[in-house]
Amino acid sequence: IIMAFTTLQTFALYYIKDVVGITNPAAATAKFSILAVAGMLAVVYPAGRLSDRVGRKPIIISSGLLGALGIALLFFSPHSYMHILFCGGLVGISFGAFLSTNWALATDLVAKGEEARYLGLTNLATAGGAALARLIGLAIDPLNKYSPDLGYSVMLGACFIYFLVGSGLVVKIKGRG
Repeated sequence: IIMAFTTLQTFALYYIKDVVGITNPAAATAKFSILAVAGMLAVVYPAGRLSDRVGRKPIIISSGLLGALGIALLFFSPHSYMHILFCGGLVGISFGAFLSTNWALATDLVAKGEEARYLGLTNLATAGGAALARLIGLAIDPLNKYSPDLGYSVMLGACFIYFLVGSGLVVKIKGRG
């Protein structure tokens, strides 16, 4: 799920500029980012509280599915800026719910006295996923040259898969949560 959000965050400016054709893509991307962050902030606390009641995994899985829905709507969108803002809000809400419950689940699963070690490893995996997500940028331009917007379609497809795989991996976790 981190990979999907990082990919979108990294390439949003270029997507908005190249696909949507906004004349001031920097300002449009700033609004997009603000909306996504507002969505994150709006759900972090409620999602954390809800995960205390229903468990971490249902919230994380739901957040991944919501993110996948946001990507699917973006993929099939009419490429209007308002539609992109709406999809960005969904992805922001998804990511906020994920962040609040992902770290709580990690904390729940670690052995007593080993918290720092395992949370450090979790942080390395998170940073590694974010770094790997940027590698898709190597394919965007060549694919766009081959066929207009093909690179961005592949990027959105990868984000969709990241969200689904992230949700699916959480299902396999045994233990509390």
